[in-house]
Amino acid sequence: MTDASDRAGSIRETVRVNDGEMAVLHWPAPSRPRLVFAHANGFCASAARRMLAGLADKFDIIAPDLRGHGRTRLPADPATLTCWSVHADDLLALCAALDRPPDYLAGHSMGASSMLLAASRMADAPPLALIEPVVLPGLAARAARTPLWALFKRSMAISKTARKRTNAWPDRAAVRARYGDKANFARWAPGVLDDYLADGLEETGDAVRLACDPAWEAANYEAQAHDLMDAMRRVRAAVRICKAEHGSTVLNQAGLVRRGAQVEMMDGAGHLAVMEQPERIAAWISTGFRETE
Repeated sequence: MTDASDRAGSIRETVRVNDGEMAVLHWPAPSRPRLVFAHANGFCASAARRMLAGLADKFDIIAPDLRGHGRTRLPADPATLTCWSVHADDLLALCAALDRPPDYLAGHSMGASSMLLAASRMADAPPLALIEPVVLPGLAARAARTPLWALFKRSMAISKTARKRTNAWPDRAAVRARYGDKANFARWAPGVLDDYLADGLEETGDAVRLACDPAWEAANYEAQAHDLMDAMRRVRAAVRICKAEHGSTVLNQAGLVRRGAQVEMMDGAGHLAVMEQPERIAAWISTGFRETE
């Protein structure tokens, strides 16, 4: 199903996958290589709209809302989440359901890690460009796959913060006013906050709430039982990783490099560079994919 959108040439579509429907933003360009991009935890595809619009003259772009985010309608029970393989499953199903397969894969944060997990299970994976994948240090990554993780995960500051998020607002204007005052959003490029809120909020009768429930966002932070190092070992494609200079979540660079990834530091960038420096990230993706041709 397709419906019109004014998002700099993008249209909204839904794709049937697994146990429901996945919403996507699509910048159609049938004659150009296809790029599939996955967003970060707690956000949605529209948060990356300005970055992706900067690539629309070079690629046919598919950007899904991951399970539990944006306009996607797939079951999202925090109690059942242990790892990001569920997002990899959805990305694999999405790619299989498209009218033609992707020529390139990309992602940001959780979306980057989930895309790597998906690519490692593809028989013929295309090149990947991953911005700030969440890669735990070796010891922590191993602990996350043991019963010990249950004792540690609830002490994670980031998941505690997510669970405390306000999730009932009288209208969109109230959310915009509150978020506009926050220091984190002040670093975003002009217009990106409005792009995010367009699909990051949903109507609930006479009020609005976050499309990504805070409990689901927190559960994603805690669900680290996947094995990214094994995925990196098994993937049969070029993998480029953009590591931010500040607040990076690429915490095992040596392990990635040993398994064949090319890790590049982006000076002056933070973990949310996709939203803070969209033009710069678009240029990094485009330049890297040109080099693989």
